[in-house]
Parts: sequence; structure tokens; C-alpha cells
Amino acid sequence: MNKWGGYLTEWNEYKAIFHSLQDDILVTDRNGIIVKVSEGTGMVYGVKASDLMGRSVYELEKEGLFTPLATPLVVKEKKRVTFVQTGPDGRKLLVTGLPVFNDGGELVRIVSYSHDITELMEIKAGMEEMSSEMERVRSELEQLKQQQDDGGLIARSDAMRKILATGKQVAGVDVNVLLLGESGVGKTELARYIHSKSERREAPFIEVNCGAIPESLFEAELFGYEDGAFTGARKGGRIGLAEMAANGTLFLDEIGELSLQNQVKVLKLIQEKRFYRLGGRKEINSDFRIISATNKDLEQAVREKVFREDLYFRLNVVPLVIPPLRERKEDILPLIQSFVDHFCNAYKRKRILNKVVIHELTQHTWRGNVRELMNLIERLIVTSDAFVIHEEDLPSTYKKSTEDYSEMNNFNETLQETVEKVEKERLERARRYFRTTTKIAEALGMSQPTVVRKLKKYRIK
Repeated sequence: MNKWGGYLTEWNEYKAIFHSLQDDILVTDRNGIIVKVSEGTGMVYGVKASDLMGRSVYELEKEGLFTPLATPLVVKEKKRVTFVQTGPDGRKLLVTGLPVFNDGGELVRIVSYSHDITELMEIKAGMEEMSSEMERVRSELEQLKQQQDDGGLIARSDAMRKILATGKQVAGVDVNVLLLGESGVGKTELARYIHSKSERREAPFIEVNCGAIPESLFEAELFGYEDGAFTGARKGGRIGLAEMAANGTLFLDEIGELSLQNQVKVLKLIQEKRFYRLGGRKEINSDFRIISATNKDLEQAVREKVFREDLYFRLNVVPLVIPPLRERKEDILPLIQSFVDHFCNAYKRKRILNKVVIHELTQHTWRGNVRELMNLIERLIVTSDAFVIHEEDLPSTYKKSTEDYSEMNNFNETLQETVEKVEKERLERARRYFRTTTKIAEALGMSQPTVVRKLKKYRIK
């Protein structure tokens, strides 16, 4: 009696210890039939431990209680295995499976135990999401750095990226560059960019607006003049723009506006880089690089005999055609943001554009291109009284028809709000159809930790 009583006491102690463990401990035979299970298993999987006795783990997997299984992995490897298992409600368990052999070396039992690592997996997913966000921020900082490297020019569109790449390439050699494009596309800014990337960047960048200088004064402005060269000449004379550009860049803007007479003078200047001041007898040498620009079709002007062919060929060594803003819509929003920041700083104001205004501006044709956009943003920043600039602040020419305007005004939620609304509806529908978050993740094409996180976010039970 004492002997059996001793054995019974010892067995009860082992049993008590076994069931007191909080972790999931489960024993199966090599066929996957559960032969022993701890009480902690019920707490982990949300079922009664007694209901699992005699059940097949393969059947339980099909029912969605857990997956993958320890039994087939241990049977195959015949050694200790560790893996991550998904339990009910998407919980993650770190499972270790151990083989048990009899005296003949035959595998007879598989013992598995687990730890709930759901919180750790969520932390990992959060860290991955944070890493992704940091990568996005890093990418944006790289874009800002690239924008600074590009002299502040906005180039999100492929067309402008190619223009800047070519401009940077030709900046290193003293080749003549002809910038073509509609008024306001940014020819002057591109000319400054090329100058800033050249070896002449420390020397002056001198702009000559060929269309703004009266024909009779063009020679005096370009070459300068000596004291008493003509009536009204400044005492002591004046240095010309070509001489001021020594070792730098001479930018001939609106070159297509020059008269034939002045075209001859420019041609000789480009060819020889030597000239005389008006009223002077001393030859002046000036080493400079030529960049010219026009919004006119110079080839057509040559055919019409209003622009010299030899000058055209001198200027048109490397032509760069800047596309109008309407053909590079990817640049519009970054330009808007850049101009808003610039003018808010310039006028010490805090202003933002609401979504309808931004939509209107991104859909506008912008016949005046970047210059027109810049002038409008400046006007809105200066004339608006409220922090948020609304559609009624826009000039009438920038508004769509009343019908389109009313339809746009019905946008009473942001894009993010719309996305979240649809996301919540899809998750609620999937939760009704699927028992586990693993199945939900498969159906919606996302990771299981993401499903768990979003269910918590939207408080979906």
C-alpha cells in the first residue's frame, strides 16, 4: 500500500507540475493523435484542453486552430525543430518540437511547447513599418538634396530630368547652348543652372535681354562706351555687358528679337570675342561662354530672312527644348509647394491651399507656364486673409464651370479618409466570413500581423 501510494503521490506531483505550466505543452504520437495536453494549451488556443485529447492535429489545422504543425516537421527531421505558428485570432506562437524515441530508436512521441510572441511580432511589424517610413523620409530628403543640387529647379517629370541631365553634361564644356521653349518655362533658370555647374561658376553670369534694350542703345549696352561717345553719355564712360562677363557666362535672352543690324554685331562678338567700346580705339578681349534663349521658331525666322542663318548655326550647337508646364504635370504640385513656401517666408505669412484649389491648379493649362503659376501663388499669399486659401479666392479664370465646381465641392473627405473607410468595410466583411486572421490575410493579400494591427485600429472584434 505504501509502495503504490508512493507511486501515486509521485505521479500526482508530475501531473500537477505538468498542468501548472502556463505554456502550451502538447504530446502526439507519430500519426499526429494528441495523447497528452497541458491545461495551458486551452488558454493558448482558446479551447478546453480535455476537448483536444484524442484529436488529430491535422484535423485541427484544417479547422484553423493552428498552423503549421510540429508533428510532421519532427517526423521528417527526427530532431528538435523551432518555428513560428499561427494560432486562432492571428496570434503568433514560437513552437519547439522535440522527438521522443523508445529503446529501439523508434520515434514514438512528439512533444511540443510554445510561447506567445504575438506582441513581439507586432513590435517587429511596427519596426518594419517605421523602417519603411524612414526610408520614405530618406527618399524625400534625397529629393530635396537633389533639388538643391539642381539649383532649386523642380524636375519630377522625365522630360525635365532629361533636360537637367543634358544641361549638367554640357556645363563642363564651353559649347554654345540654345534654350528653346515658350515664354515662362524657365529658360533663364536653366541658363543659371548650366553656369552654376560649369568651371566658370565663380565668375559673373551676365544677362542681356535683347528684347528690352532699344535698338539704338544695344551696341552701347553690349560693348560699353567711352566718355563723350554720344550726346547724353555718362561722364567717364561705361563698361559694357560683354566686358562684364569676362571669364563667366553671357546669357543672350530673347535673341530672336534682335534686328538684323544688331545680329551682325553679336555674330562678330561670338566669333572673335574681341570688340571696341563705342567711341573707343582700344580693342578689348573678353573670354566668356555664350548661352542664348528664345521663345521663337528661329528656323522659321531664318526661312523668312528675319534671322541670320550663320548666327543661328553659331548659337544652335546644343539646343535644349524646355517643354511647357501643361506637358509635364508631374512638376505642377512640387512647384506649387515650393512657391507657397517661398512667398510665405518672403511675406512672413502662414498660408496653405485647400484640396479643391490644388486640384484646380493642377488641372489648369498654364499658358504662361511656370511664371504664370508663380505670379498666381504670390497673389494668393498676399491677398488672402485666412490661413486656408479656398476656391473662392481664385480669380475666375482659374475656376472650372459651376457644375464641375459644385461636384468638386462635394469632396467632403480627404483621400486618406476615403481609403480608411473602404479598408474598414473590407476588413469587417472579411471578419464575418473567415474565422482566423490568417485566412483574412490570405483573402485580402496582406500579412497577418498587418491584419491584426488594423483590426485593433478599427476596433473590429
